[in-house]
Amino acid sequence: MAADEFLGFPLSRICFEGSKERLNEDLICQLAVYTVSCALTDLLVERGVQPVRLTGYSSGFYAAAYAAGCFDFITGLGIVRKAGELLLDTGKHQNGGMAVIFGLSADEIQAICNDIGGIEPVIYNTPRQTIISGAAPQLESAIGKAMAQGALDAYRLPAAIAYHSVYMEPAAKAFLAEIDLNKLKPARCPLISYSTLHPVNSPKQLAESMAMQLSSPVRWVELIQSFSAAGIRYGFEIGPGQVITRSIRWIDRRLIITPIGDMESLNTLDMSLNNLSAYNGKNQSRTES
Repeated sequence: MAADEFLGFPLSRICFEGSKERLNEDLICQLAVYTVSCALTDLLVERGVQPVRLTGYSSGFYAAAYAAGCFDFITGLGIVRKAGELLLDTGKHQNGGMAVIFGLSADEIQAICNDIGGIEPVIYNTPRQTIISGAAPQLESAIGKAMAQGALDAYRLPAAIAYHSVYMEPAAKAFLAEIDLNKLKPARCPLISYSTLHPVNSPKQLAESMAMQLSSPVRWVELIQSFSAAGIRYGFEIGPGQVITRSIRWIDRRLIITPIGDMESLNTLDMSLNNLSAYNGKNQSRTES
């Protein structure tokens, strides 16, 4: 497999045979999700499914950029690896982490972070589920404060890195310095940054956006609301799991998301497309007659 040869280790075998612990390692997980997502994207394109607007949740942005034609698979794989390595290298010099809080508003969580210091909201999953990131001791204080203020639940996440926080700015600067703009291409369709909520058009914009996003929040709620405001009602979640599909239901139920994470879901999509084609064919025949 091209990914195995490029990386110098058997990523494909880890994907199919690796332990849960190995797959949950930050960099391995990011590389695996990117690889699977790109493969599923190619299979969707073969079925005639073309994107009209794209975005990605956290590291899923790299697969979205691939789907937008911004780089080839191997170039993207190298970008994912470089970003992951820089984040891990930056994080190992800090005592950081992440925690999730359920049941409080974004404003309430921001106030808790402001009061404690050293932590910040970084991923807005739903209107009442937010991930905070920063210094480990302050995360524990925030968990206690959130529960005291009526949170439904709050706990530390397995990540030992303060992802998407200001603590990752050294990684972002190093990442931008190492990106080869000659390997990047303009997006073929709107590719929306989860931090700025604006389209990423040129290779320079893409490089700057990918770097900035390493130390910037994932404004997921606002992003999905912007898709809905633009009139989008149907979409695909491409990649393993259905976390995005579930989160979008809590943001705007007018959006219908179909998760495409394996061959079974692709086969189900094939049947739906075939049924739709047959239905349209019958209607066209009736109209012409």
